[in-house]
Amino acid sequence: MLGEFAEGVRCLFRGFRFLLRPGVKRHVIIPLLINIGLFACAIAFAADRFGTWLHHWTAGMPAWLTWLASLLWLIFACSAVVVLFYTFTLAANLLAAPFNSFLAARVEALVTGQRPDSGRSLVGDVVISLRNELRRTLYIVWRALLIGILGLLLLFVPFFSILTPLSWFVFTVWMLAMQYSDYPLSNHGVDFTAQRPLLTRQRNRLFGFGAATALCTLIPVVNFIIMPAAVAGATLLWIEIHPPHS
Repeated sequence: MLGEFAEGVRCLFRGFRFLLRPGVKRHVIIPLLINIGLFACAIAFAADRFGTWLHHWTAGMPAWLTWLASLLWLIFACSAVVVLFYTFTLAANLLAAPFNSFLAARVEALVTGQRPDSGRSLVGDVVISLRNELRRTLYIVWRALLIGILGLLLLFVPFFSILTPLSWFVFTVWMLAMQYSDYPLSNHGVDFTAQRPLLTRQRNRLFGFGAATALCTLIPVVNFIIMPAAVAGATLLWIEIHPPHS
């Protein structure tokens, strides 16, 4: 079990090294720009709206209370980081899904010497990739709501309230593993419904991969390149699980 967990962690860090390989970098730049663009636009819009509201709210405030504006900006900044982490990561993945499929295919070609064949046209691959992304997003949102409601209920139960952050972490780890496994699996024609039993059978490896990915998303700067690195890492992981000759 621990060996499989460690294997998942190792594949993620191998994915970082693949970002510099010839023929891979061009598949990394577009998703990276999408991610940075979304974060920048979202932060700029939210900061502008918040600044306008704060200006009107503090216009008649006594001078000795001006420190409150700085405190509110700090609270806003912390809240924005949390909200953007959960919402705009999903949006970036949705928009970058077709590019990530190309990245996964390129990584597989470098490792195995042959490109994956889904049996579909290029347009079909893009459509299926977006459809899988939408279905998975709905799958994630629905379960996130259930965990959120359960977490609120557990806050009123002594001792069991500690299960709330643990549940969120486990949920995030599994969703990230599911998210990035889609690209190499979809490249072989495996849709979202067929992926789920495959993921369950490899849960130890995927928990290792997902845990490492979740922790990397919390590191500044690294969180902007974690998406292509995780796509490459998931591709390497599934190549090890199902080698081309198997």
